[in-house]
Amino acid sequence: MSVADLLAEHGSPLWLANLDVVRDRYRAFATAWRTEWPDVRIAYSYKANRTPAILRVLADKGAGHQVGSEAEYGMARTIGDADGRSIVVHGPAKTPELLERAAADGALVVVDTLAELRRVAAAGVTRVGIRVCLPGVGHGTSHFGVPLAEMQMAPRHAAALGLRFEALAVHLVSAGFDRPLAEIDRLASALVVKWPQPPDRFATAARMLAGLAGRLGVPVIDVGGGFPPAPQEAMYARAVTGAIGGAGFEGRVLVEPGRALVADAVDLACTVTAIKRLPDRRRCVVLDAGTNLLPGTLFHWPPIEVPGSDSPPADPAVVTGPLCTNVDVLHPAAALPALSEGDAIIVRGVGAYQQSQSTQFGDLRPAVVARDDGHWRLCSRRETVEDLVATDLAHAVR
Repeated sequence: MSVADLLAEHGSPLWLANLDVVRDRYRAFATAWRTEWPDVRIAYSYKANRTPAILRVLADKGAGHQVGSEAEYGMARTIGDADGRSIVVHGPAKTPELLERAAADGALVVVDTLAELRRVAAAGVTRVGIRVCLPGVGHGTSHFGVPLAEMQMAPRHAAALGLRFEALAVHLVSAGFDRPLAEIDRLASALVVKWPQPPDRFATAARMLAGLAGRLGVPVIDVGGGFPPAPQEAMYARAVTGAIGGAGFEGRVLVEPGRALVADAVDLACTVTAIKRLPDRRRCVVLDAGTNLLPGTLFHWPPIEVPGSDSPPADPAVVTGPLCTNVDVLHPAAALPALSEGDAIIVRGVGAYQQSQSTQFGDLRPAVVARDDGHWRLCSRRETVEDLVATDLAHAVR
């Protein structure tokens, strides 16, 4: 089916999730890491994209489940049909209900502070990991994890509470600030984004973690995520495992990819609703999808194309969305051909952190169609007004 046909059948805008690409990316990622290290477990990071069809595909391929909230935990159990021991729970603010579920299922819980060990033990958790704080992007350190200076106390604290200290974890953050937080009056004015981090930075973090694991007698190291999509999997796997092996570690490596598996697997199809000239004579193309669906434009401009077109680009176009806010901009100078109202547009490679961070600002959430074994099918219907008011008690009484 053409993109225009899909839009005509399922409405515009429309998420296009390619499950065949998800399978391919998982296969390539797993092969790259298992070629370099004998004992590797892969847990998909739900925060990147939790479209149910994608979760099912990854679970079917054997991926574990890295979750950061009670909602994601529930999806792992119900959508991914996850065995509790294949779930890894992260996050700086775990609810008592989440900890109790993790305890009952035997999930691995990665704590963010040493004080949290007491909370997880009280909830009945037995398997724990500890996230180690690393330098952040821009100024200062990340606010996640336990400072290195406190890590020597971790085994004693865990043992006193009857906890199995199973894993050490890191995750290289990709965003930070260009000056101390105390000097910032608006977050956006100081935002710094560096992604992907170079392989040597991952290697440095892995070497530190492996050395610490050896000193503390911890059998698993969790190198987190943040890895880029294909074709760079093997380069990063070699850098990380080489550093780990060089530090003398011989245990299990846990990897938690998100973006690497789904970034290239989802596009957003939408429709041109207006074309005009701005006062400075620049061409402006208005779409029926904006930053409500593509919040990642805060960090980088996405590739925008006309599907199936071989026409040469016209003058660069400012591409904006439908929202009544002046910052609803998807691209400042997209290389698009001459367009007409009603033309289909594709925003490429928006599978990571776009759907999961999209909002209800503006219109209804789009449907999702999935390409599965070469064929398109509807896998999530378009949101309705009834969905929006379903939790309103006055509406329910009527």
